[in-house]
Amino acid sequence: MEALNIQFAPETGTEEEWNEAYARLADYFRAYNLHNRIRRTQLILETLRKAAEAHAKDPGRAPTAHAIEQARLMLLEWFGRIYSDMNLSEAQLEATGRLGFHLAGGPVRWPQFFLDEENMPEDMGEAMRSALRTSGPGMQVSKMTPRDIDLGLIPDVAEDTFDRLGRHPILRYSVLLLIIFGVLGYLYSLFA
Repeated sequence: MEALNIQFAPETGTEEEWNEAYARLADYFRAYNLHNRIRRTQLILETLRKAAEAHAKDPGRAPTAHAIEQARLMLLEWFGRIYSDMNLSEAQLEATGRLGFHLAGGPVRWPQFFLDEENMPEDMGEAMRSALRTSGPGMQVSKMTPRDIDLGLIPDVAEDTFDRLGRHPILRYSVLLLIIFGVLGYLYSLFA
């Protein structure tokens, strides 16, 4: 295991801003189920150093924004090496990498090698690639045209019934009274 160097003294930004950046990075790496605290701390400090350099060049943005951007760049570079044989966009690479890491069991099997380009075992990269090769078919664009719902004879019978009841008001009120007395009789039988 490499030595942990904790020296971190950014030239710009306040202590509160960098503490917030540290907390957001911890949450960001925890989202990858990286529960190895030593490795997570190493990654956070490495990312904060890169963010401090970026913040010194552009102090208009918050240190948290620089830190998350640096973490994403580190992840994209690492995933790009693992999935170099696939032609993926940046968004696809990020999603594919995250999915591959989880499907291959990376958080449990190789937490100490997360974002480690030099010491990553070959079986880890192969497991991440093969998890995606076997995950299912590729997405295809399809088209669904809306159609009317076929209810069979129900609409025709209902239309004829309402038409007849509309022409005969006495019949309409008789059916309405029959329904009301039927419901009242049913309720009376329930509570009696």
